[in-house]
This record gives sequence, C-alpha cells and structure tokens, in this order.
Amino acid sequence: MEALNNIERIKQEINQYYEMSFENEIEDYLFNKKLKEKLQKVIIDYNTDEIIIQKALLILAESTGCDEDQEIADEILDLLYDKKYIKQKDLDFFYQNVATRRWF
Repeated sequence: MEALNNIERIKQEINQYYEMSFENEIEDYLFNKKLKEKLQKVIIDYNTDEIIIQKALLILAESTGCDEDQEIADEILDLLYDKKYIKQKDLDFFYQNVATRRWF
C-alpha cells in the first residue's frame, strides 16, 4: 500500500509540474527528469510486484507527451530493462499507453 501511495504522490507532483514555470529549458528538463526518476525508484524498490510496476509505468506513459518526455522515459526504461527490473511485456505495456500515441 505504501508503494501505491507513493505512486499517487508522484502523479500529483507531475500534475503540479505542468502548472510550474522555470527560468530556462534546462531547469525544466532537470525537474521533469527528477520527478520521473521517482517512478524509476519505485519500480526498482518493488520490482517483484507486477501491480506496482504496471501502475508506475502507466503514470510514466501518461506523462510522456513530447520528445523531451520520451527521451527521459527511454533512459528510464533502458536502465530498468537492462538491469532486469522490467520485462519485455512491461515495455510493451508502456508503449501501448504512452501519451504520444494520441498524435499518431
């Protein structure tokens, strides 16, 4: 339950991020990345719990809407997959739910 609460807090932080403004694009990018790396940490910490993995990946997918977001997500997914925290089916789940698909 703690992990689900943590995911929900991260989701709220991401939603708040969309309302924020930054001095420059670099600050914006780094803050965005830092938020999404929190989802990465949840997946690492709870890598044996499929429900937690799916929920975290869904939030990551829903908050991936532009090239910069996709770059961040790809870095996270590559690390998680390479270190065997997620499987191919998890990658497939992410890409089926990624927000950028709405423009295809």
